[in-house]
Amino acid sequence: MRADRPWESLTLAVSGFAGDSAVGTVLTDWFRFLGGRPAEVVYVDGGSAPGTVRALTRLVARGIIDRLELLNPHSWENSFYRCYIQEHESGALARQPYIAFIKPDVLPLRRGHDDWLARDMERLGDPSVFAVTMTHLIDPPQSRRDGFDIHDFASLNFSLMKRSSFREAMRSQIGAFIDAGFRGEYPAHIRCEERYRRALIEWAWQAHCRDRGLVTLARPESRDWMIFHINKSGRRLRRLRSRMHAGDDVERHFDQPKGLYRPAPRGLSKFGRGIEGAVRRVKRAFRPGSNSS
Repeated sequence: MRADRPWESLTLAVSGFAGDSAVGTVLTDWFRFLGGRPAEVVYVDGGSAPGTVRALTRLVARGIIDRLELLNPHSWENSFYRCYIQEHESGALARQPYIAFIKPDVLPLRRGHDDWLARDMERLGDPSVFAVTMTHLIDPPQSRRDGFDIHDFASLNFSLMKRSSFREAMRSQIGAFIDAGFRGEYPAHIRCEERYRRALIEWAWQAHCRDRGLVTLARPESRDWMIFHINKSGRRLRRLRSRMHAGDDVERHFDQPKGLYRPAPRGLSKFGRGIEGAVRRVKRAFRPGSNSS
């Protein structure tokens, strides 16, 4: 890893479903956030419609994506509850010694912190550190160390790790399931509600951390460092991106577990929501069994 150009040792691993040309905007935001274009950009699509496929292939032609894997929309793998197959594949295709996993609806923004990537890659040299991740995780931090929040969970919305660490975690935790083409028994030691089984890769990372006594590090957010999950696409994502870049109502969203960036409504949107709320209140007031006179 070259300390002055650490992104040249990095694969940006993306998995997603649906979306449009906004994906290119998100990826170039990540290039700026990393400090430069990564050595490799891998994108594994989960069986999206033709419009998304066309947008992604245009990004290949533009040199934004290096390796694109597409899935027949009628494939058995194309399932909301089996997205872990594409998530695993995005890491398995990586060729560089470091991987940054991201999602196409997650926006980064930093001012300064120009050497963050090289320094965080160095932190991954600590045998107790599995990954550097974001703060919007499933639980509050366990503790604080050297300015980082300490967790045992890493998010696919953003996690930086060694490729060797990714492979070791996958092999030790779900190797038999991978070898069965993800058609065998769901790993019995991964205990979660059935509706959350889709997060298998993240659960496997957490189980690996707990088995080996490893930690993940998350840098607290500020106006100079944000990684926000948007959970929107297209024009809605672009509108929220504009507000995020303008610093609109961002502090309220810093470091919130499971947080989504939803700035306070304004203008016509605020007016419309006010009317919607008033209509709901009227309906409740005249609902049978209400206490209205």
